[in-house]
Amino acid sequence: MIDGSASKMAASMMGMTVTPKLVPLEDNEIKMLLVAIRQVQHTFAIAEAQSAAAGEPLAADYENVQEAYIRLHDKLSALVGGAGAGKPRIVK
Repeated sequence: MIDGSASKMAASMMGMTVTPKLVPLEDNEIKMLLVAIRQVQHTFAIAEAQSAAAGEPLAADYENVQEAYIRLHDKLSALVGGAGAGKPRIVK
């Protein structure tokens, strides 16, 4: 089960409140989310390179957001590779 801290952080950054909901996800759906997160991380790498090339600083909360994506990726990866692989999971 995922605690939703990344979604809470993202929502708080946008000034929104989030009510956790349970969602059943199968392995393939979790894998698709992992691919999406890796794409976001790739976009972060491009943004870092462009900022460095332009001599511009990154946003103040950049590292916090990047770390939230890393934590979410780690949690989802553990779900797919752990015991019970192939079974639907309830994600909060």
